[in-house]
Amino acid sequence: MARELPPPGSGPAADPIIQQALDQASTPDLPPDDEQRLLELGRTAWTAETTGYTQVRIQAATARRDTTAPAGGERTQVQAVVRLVWAGADPAGTFLDGRTAALHYTQNGQGSWKRT
Repeated sequence: MARELPPPGSGPAADPIIQQALDQASTPDLPPDDEQRLLELGRTAWTAETTGYTQVRIQAATARRDTTAPAGGERTQVQAVVRLVWAGADPAGTFLDGRTAALHYTQNGQGSWKRT
């Protein structure tokens, strides 16, 4: 049975519930090492992307194959998307949690990942 999401403003104590809901929204489909590497890359990239924000916190994250990427011929590279739920105060000082972001990556021939 799906658990209800906590109300906005519930703070860090709600993050595990949000992570659980995000995990249940899709089935893992990447090798565990790739999934962990992508989660690290996504968290690092998003922290850098939100430098104008304060109190930034990643509430939950998943890494999955990107099934929405255009097929365009024979696809030889694995494409993935890191989905984040995050909290932070924008430059005007408005704090919101439950913000979402999606970062897309392509795996090169050597097994490393590049943000696309």
